Amino acid sequence: MLLFFRNIQFTNAITLAIYVGLLHSAAFLGHIEQPTPMAEAGHVYQDLFAWAQESSFWSAVAAAVLVFIQALIVNSLADKFRLMADRNWLPGMAYALTASALPDFQFLSPPLVAATFVAFSIGKIFDTYKSPKSAILVFDTTLWIAVGSLFYPKALLLIPTLFICIGVMRSWNFRDQIAFVIGFFVPLSLGWLWYFWHDLGSAFREKQLGELFELFRFDIAFDAEMILKGSFLVFLLLFFVVNFSAFSRSKSMHAQKCTEVLYWVLFTGAAIVLMRPEWRWEAFALMTTPAGIFLAMTYQNMRSRFAEMLHIILVVYVIMLQFFHL
Repeated sequence: MLLFFRNIQFTNAITLAIYVGLLHSAAFLGHIEQPTPMAEAGHVYQDLFAWAQESSFWSAVAAAVLVFIQALIVNSLADKFRLMADRNWLPGMAYALTASALPDFQFLSPPLVAATFVAFSIGKIFDTYKSPKSAILVFDTTLWIAVGSLFYPKALLLIPTLFICIGVMRSWNFRDQIAFVIGFFVPLSLGWLWYFWHDLGSAFREKQLGELFELFRFDIAFDAEMILKGSFLVFLLLFFVVNFSAFSRSKSMHAQKCTEVLYWVLFTGAAIVLMRPEWRWEAFALMTTPAGIFLAMTYQNMRSRFAEMLHIILVVYVIMLQFFHL
């Protein structure tokens, strides 16, 4: 199957759309129960996507369409910054797999929507490398994350990591620091003004900032489902850690810095899951962009036969997770 994505032909977008549809087929067919609404959903998400909770089918359709669009964005990101040895569609395909891996990812959720803006923000960070227009790019970096936080407020916890990532790509100056802070505040200020105008200013402020630093209570039920889902994520994270040098080898200095940025976002996205009182698998969606790119690098660095075997194993495991409730 990887053979279909090992080139840069535009028609592979159709193949990618079919691939995403197949990965979401269990949700389309009603074999997966839609999770309960997340308490951390932002006001903008609740206003725009409240309908998703009323129909699991249309929520699954919306999630599939969103994942397809995100896969196109991630593939464009990897292609633009030459993160892969060759131009191909593997990053988009690998992203579709990681963003559809868990049954909880199969439906529209605040973290899944916010993941779109994480990809945009990462792209702006990559652009800052030796750019004479760094202030504008730094502004856009925090702007996109702040917009994503309107859908999933805990996306704001990525802000310190973004500061570190920009420092990885270039030296900080005072103008960049001012742009970083302004980009963070503009979307939140505009959002607050809108809800303040509708007598919801206090509720907006509490939703966006009041529950950012809740800590996990560590009361997980370690049943078979928890073990299967957790094993998949732990395997990917450990595999990416072990292959750090392989992902950076034989690349330009810019590509090496991009890889380091992806690692920062990957593990921060995973850690944010613990900044909430209850366990929700959807929260891992914030780490899908770097995870998808690293999985694509894994496929490309392996021999074709072994890469195909790994891909088949992962797809079978994902399908097993989707039908586990039967």
